Amino acid sequence: MTHTAEFSPTGLIRGALSSRSDQALSALESRTAHSWMMALDRAKVLPETAAAAPNAAAVRLFVKASAGARITDVDGTSFIDVGLGDGALVLGHAHPAVQQAIVAQSMRGWHFDLPADGQLELARLIQTAGAANERVALCNSSDDAVAYAIGAARAFTGKCLIATFTGLHGNSIPGADDTTATAHLTVLPYGHPAALDQIRRRHHELAAVIVEPVRGGDPNLDRAAWLHSLIATCREAGVAVILDERQTGFRLAYGGAQELLGLLPDLVIYGKTVGGGLPLGAVAGRADVMASTQDHKKTESPPPALANPLSVTAGTAALGHLHARRATLYPALNEAGRTLAEQFNAFAQAHHMPVEMRCAGSIFRIVFASTVKAPEWAATFRAAEAAFNVLVLNRGVLMLTSQRGFLSTAHTGADLDNVLKALTESLRDVRDDGLFTQRGA
Repeated sequence: MTHTAEFSPTGLIRGALSSRSDQALSALESRTAHSWMMALDRAKVLPETAAAAPNAAAVRLFVKASAGARITDVDGTSFIDVGLGDGALVLGHAHPAVQQAIVAQSMRGWHFDLPADGQLELARLIQTAGAANERVALCNSSDDAVAYAIGAARAFTGKCLIATFTGLHGNSIPGADDTTATAHLTVLPYGHPAALDQIRRRHHELAAVIVEPVRGGDPNLDRAAWLHSLIATCREAGVAVILDERQTGFRLAYGGAQELLGLLPDLVIYGKTVGGGLPLGAVAGRADVMASTQDHKKTESPPPALANPLSVTAGTAALGHLHARRATLYPALNEAGRTLAEQFNAFAQAHHMPVEMRCAGSIFRIVFASTVKAPEWAATFRAAEAAFNVLVLNRGVLMLTSQRGFLSTAHTGADLDNVLKALTESLRDVRDDGLFTQRGA
């Protein structure tokens, strides 16, 4: 984008900053000159990525360093981070135990053609996370972990169809855009008894269901009874249950939702959390189901990964730290999330704002128009969300898109007070800009 005297890099007309969100965007622009120059330079060489745009206002930030609960951008501005690598950094950024383990491993090497000696220790830590985790396979990524779990379920059941549920987080099924893969996928209504009826009717073709115990778009813990019914129905129907714990594993509890909600799936998928935030994935599950992948020529599962030794070492350090402190660490982390949600919601209710923070332990999402269903309000609340993102970022808090966030053990009481202040003051600005009033009303 060309910089002129009339236009800012954000597209705002200078001098036309009538709203609080415009003013916040202008203030961010003045503090992020190096990020904007980097964005312009990158555009000549690198494709744009969502990671470069933390919110809908097209603010471009690039990270220089991180530690604890904070990241610092290339302009030297520090932000309290509640994105945390999409939730993978339960201990926060650059935790000393993880950092020291990575440095020590780098002195011994970081890429081999043979398995590194640390894999067994990491696998045993994953094994202790749940009764279903009888065997463990390490994968190079969470996508590989999904593919491995699907291949195992298909090989074990001798069937092909895989069911997912509405609201599944992210690009959860590798190859789902492929025509052949799509033909072997079906989507069921999450949390609804109708899903159980469909599983019973289609049991002859269903190999497995992949289900998130907590959905990123609607984090709450009120689906335990339905999840237990789902697992029981699948058991009776001969359908494998793959629990997607890429966000909840080692976060809601050491054993994730499997422990917290008392679930017993056939297979469990984990993401970068098992690598201490470095690229890694894992599948754990029943020994007989996992054994079905041993003949890779008969399954679609990728072979077990060599797993980069830096990721393995970082994961061992992170999970080891969490395991040793699980009795006190998780109750405190979940209480921090509950308190933040209660205080935020109390503020919104007291000021009659149609906004809600939904929370499952240390996972949260802010939802606009939670009590307003009329479609004519949609554009208004999209504008409110975009303005809110800018206002929060300008106040020094970095959230993921769609107002999702996570807490870590590195967030102090002062950090959480500042997060709450940034969120509530930004809500007040959104209201004062008239964005909680239907346009045209």
